[in-house]
Amino acid sequence: MARWNDEMLDRLADQTQANTEGIAELKNVVTRLEAKVDANAEAIRELREGQAMMMQIVMKQQSSIEELRHDTRTMQADVRLLLDVLTR
Repeated sequence: MARWNDEMLDRLADQTQANTEGIAELKNVVTRLEAKVDANAEAIRELREGQAMMMQIVMKQQSSIEELRHDTRTMQADVRLLLDVLTR
């Protein structure tokens, strides 16, 4: 019986050692994953900032296009008026 207990204690010690090593490896993996998550979160923040800047640029371009359309209509009206005056 004592021999069996010794064998079981040895097995338990081996399993405990294996579990300890497994836990240490899991901690390393978790640490690496946390670093990747942090890097991804930073990349997402940068992408969102870039997206916001792009939206501002697009809005400014749309505003400029509307101004150009207005100016073009005004010039067309002026040209028509000049043509009317010149052809009378």
